[in-house]
Amino acid sequence: MIDMQKEEWLSMMLRELPDRLLIVNAAGIIVDGFGGASSSTSLTQSQTINHHYRQLLSQPVADTFTTHLTQALTSGQKQQFHYAMLACDQLQMSIKQLEAWDGEEEKWFEANLKPITLANGAQYVLWQEREITQSYLKQVELTKLAETDELTGILNRRAFMINLERAFNQPQPQALTCLMIDIDHFKEINDQVGHLSGDEVITQVAHLCHKMIRASDYIGRLGGEEFGIVLTDINAIQAYDIAERIRHAIESTPCHVDEHIIYPTVSIGIAELNGQVCSVRELLVQADKAMYYSKQTGRNQVTLYYDNLPTIKTNAKLKAKILKAS
Repeated sequence: MIDMQKEEWLSMMLRELPDRLLIVNAAGIIVDGFGGASSSTSLTQSQTINHHYRQLLSQPVADTFTTHLTQALTSGQKQQFHYAMLACDQLQMSIKQLEAWDGEEEKWFEANLKPITLANGAQYVLWQEREITQSYLKQVELTKLAETDELTGILNRRAFMINLERAFNQPQPQALTCLMIDIDHFKEINDQVGHLSGDEVITQVAHLCHKMIRASDYIGRLGGEEFGIVLTDINAIQAYDIAERIRHAIESTPCHVDEHIIYPTVSIGIAELNGQVCSVRELLVQADKAMYYSKQTGRNQVTLYYDNLPTIKTNAKLKAKILKAS
């Protein structure tokens, strides 16, 4: 009787475990399962037992699972990874189970794969699955806040530099070109129409730049009125055309601030990552030097960096174009 009570208690505790536990053999077949009481999206026993894990997961997630399952079995070490599951991928779920997703298209999970070897030498993996959607989304939001410039919504300087360093240090560096962009006569804009109006100009320029680049490119605010753009798989000549389109878009888009109409312009410098560039700092210095050449020779123009690019000082005083709104 006591043994029967223990077995009943053990069975109940396994059913009520908050995380889902599945036992997977070396061939990838789920041979037993327990728990998942805290997850309204867990599959039933009949939907999991004697099924291959590839029947439960989308192909990209299953491929990742395969990698970690193999590592767990060969190394004898626990593996942990995160993955997302989409409602549209859950073909094995009933309508009622899909309704339990509460309208969410994507849920995130943490998987722990712990290798187990029985006395007879048979190898299994204990797959512990825990839903982490809320904590994952919160972490994504915190990361976004930490990486975002508060005024413009683009990357801040730190995040921009991290992305550039990551691209620079890849084992096989990708082709990339850096644009340095600075708003012309910005102090004059601030002095004439105020700092809040200057913020409007900064925001408009950032948004126009962002609209002109691809999803694989990125833009960051490096300081007051200065921005950096990294164009991937683009050489300097191609980047020049993009920079010209950016310059023209900014020049031809008035910024309406209170009772003023401001026509901002920008000076742009371009530097390309090549075999002679030894560091991210050197790349930025080259782009910055080309940008200052644009300023020193008239502003509202684009300059490609090249060796021996001269430093020209000019006393020409060009005025920012600010009109009184009628």
